[in-house]
Amino acid sequence: MKYKEEEISAFLSACDNMVASKFILVNKRIGDLLKSIAITKPVYNAIAEDMINFNFSSAWKNATANSGALAINYDRFIAFVFCMLKAIDESKININDLLVKYFPSDEDKRSSYSLFCEKIIVPFKNIIVNRLCGEEKPEVVQQKQPETSIIDNSINERINFLVKDVKAYVAGIKKIKNCPTTKQEYISLIDAFLLAISRVDYCYYNYFATAILALSGKDKELKRRIYSIIELLASIKE
Repeated sequence: MKYKEEEISAFLSACDNMVASKFILVNKRIGDLLKSIAITKPVYNAIAEDMINFNFSSAWKNATANSGALAINYDRFIAFVFCMLKAIDESKININDLLVKYFPSDEDKRSSYSLFCEKIIVPFKNIIVNRLCGEEKPEVVQQKQPETSIIDNSINERINFLVKDVKAYVAGIKKIKNCPTTKQEYISLIDAFLLAISRVDYCYYNYFATAILALSGKDKELKRRIYSIIELLASIKE
């Protein structure tokens, strides 16, 4: 299925805002970009598809073998960039070190941040746009691989119940006190979490739980419900 660019406008705007921004706002821009992915289902689905059988730890080791430039496998560019941005957002990768080592200023005196956006964010955006909005290609029928999960069915159902409970609570209040986003945007983020749960995409669970907690403002009851989800996730043995 092909989409119109208007249908992924939140993602496009987040990418453009990051490219047009300054390094001082990099953490906010990356957070905004990840949030846009979470609430834009076509983009989320495209990334989830690319994440299948992708090992970021191995890919990161290979990409950072030599200083000066990241050696990224173009065929898994979407998955690599998403995981890298997520790792930066979670402070697992230091953005300052990343820029210094792999995006040094060039002869035209462009900043490391500008080069990072040019070589990472712009291609990331363009590849996804081309995949979602480009020409329709003949469908290739592939043999479906058996699904595997590290999560027990009963635990996944419990997580699903708790996230739906959070959604019901948010839907029932007028607004979330001190929340930096709108109520509808917050619910869209919860819906993306529920979509991940329905697909048993466990690698996204902690990200979504952290995201809805970070945007929960000063609503103590909402935080209490979200902490129940986070505690359950923390109890799962990988």
